[in-house]
Amino acid sequence: MLYGVAIFIFVLVCIMLMAIILLQSSKTGGMGTAMGGQAINTAFGGYGADKLLVKITSGLAVAFMSLAIIIGMMDNPSSRIEFSKDSTLSRNKGNSAVETAPAVDLLPIEEQVSPVLSVPAESKDGE
Repeated sequence: MLYGVAIFIFVLVCIMLMAIILLQSSKTGGMGTAMGGQAINTAFGGYGADKLLVKITSGLAVAFMSLAIIIGMMDNPSSRIEFSKDSTLSRNKGNSAVETAPAVDLLPIEEQVSPVLSVPAESKDGE
């Protein structure tokens, strides 16, 4: 339950972070001017919107990194990984159902002589 809520919040933070980054104005215009970046600049003044968007971006970036670390440390309920302190080899020693593949005799590769291709010599006359 808690894992699902954390994933949902993480996805929301990711979507908001993408939207905020696209709304920021760039030196060449970019997506910020096409998606209403100028309207934000007129509402908050010339530099007010840039400062606000940078603060929101910084907050969302911190939330993104924190949630990524927290989700990485949480126990995923749908994971089917079996953690055991025993090594894989010691677990398979008692299992008699494990069959080994029969040995295959490998034969050496015979040396093959590749034909030498003759390159026609260029004439000295320049023809």
